Amino acid sequence: MKGIESLIKLHKFELDEKRRMLKELETVQANIVGAIDALEKQIINEQNSARQSEVVYAYGAFADASIKRREALQQSLVESTRQVEAARDVVTESFGELKKYEITKAVRDRAAEKEASRREGIFMDELGITVHSRKYNP
Repeated sequence: MKGIESLIKLHKFELDEKRRMLKELETVQANIVGAIDALEKQIINEQNSARQSEVVYAYGAFADASIKRREALQQSLVESTRQVEAARDVVTESFGELKKYEITKAVRDRAAEKEASRREGIFMDELGITVHSRKYNP
């Protein structure tokens, strides 16, 4: 019985580690989405500024750099999304393994409890028979 408890503890630890890694990947993904949103806002602000001032000539360089940065961020987001999905699959699989061990332990515990109850019943029956026989057969 001790072996299954050790396996459960080990799998819980591994599941916690995999969840932590998934959380880190989701944080990275959220940061990329935030960077994309910030870039979009910056582009809109620069467009408005370029329309209202004489620095229109500098906007072209900014637009080129922004397009390249947006593409890089989009690629990072795609890769991050792929990693998050893979990590979710790993967490799901690990959770399934943990549940398998927990269910096995529960089944074993119930069987042991049932056996202990059966043995106690046998003992109580024998005790009752002994007391009864001593009472009526001195």
